Amino acid sequence: MTADFTDISGAQPIPPPEGPLSGADLRARVAELGPWFHNIKLAPGIATRGIAPAPGPQPADHPLRRWQVYREVLPADMAGMRVLDLGSADGFFALEMARRGALVLAQDSWGAMIARLRLAAQAAGLQDRIWTRVGEVTAIRPGERYDAVLALGLLYHLRHPFHDLEIIASTTDLLWLETTLHPGAGSFIHFKPPAAGVHHIRKWFPTRDCVRDMLDECRFTSIETIPDPTPNRGSFLARR
Repeated sequence: MTADFTDISGAQPIPPPEGPLSGADLRARVAELGPWFHNIKLAPGIATRGIAPAPGPQPADHPLRRWQVYREVLPADMAGMRVLDLGSADGFFALEMARRGALVLAQDSWGAMIARLRLAAQAAGLQDRIWTRVGEVTAIRPGERYDAVLALGLLYHLRHPFHDLEIIASTTDLLWLETTLHPGAGSFIHFKPPAAGVHHIRKWFPTRDCVRDMLDECRFTSIETIPDPTPNRGSFLARR
């Protein structure tokens, strides 16, 4: 594989910052680009959700609880790995994988989140290890290949979950996947449409068996359950 993402349609490198950012400048940029879904410590005393938190039920330190699940699951040394972080949001996980040596393509359908991620990468001095792309899963073109794909909190938001999972599976032999689950028994997926005044996006709730069956249909030969204490959420490691 190439040492960058010049072969990937729509992938954009992150330039270095134009100059050093003072604490006041960084705080102003965080506020300008907010609200932030991820809490990322950009400098001593400067954390994104401490300045401009996104509304919602997530705790102030989100996604720390999810990171505690994946901290020991992701390889400690990811040097030489080319990773696709799908549904990257503000970039917490992309930054952590870059710190472990991976070259990361961070992709999200919301351009505002990618803009926040690019600032976070510059503040962390990791802009050389992270590229970005704005787009849905269908932005993935035939022939794209990655050493690993991270898809956390993504499956239940997709318009066509199994179709999109097949696209994702075509790019890699190693997939980390986390999703909200339906607590029922058996293999099925429950659809929850947008509801005015409650939530504005569609959500799918597969059962645990359904996720495993979909990964099996995508020809992953090893499907492991990652211990995840969060109620009604499931984490999986799928390999070929």
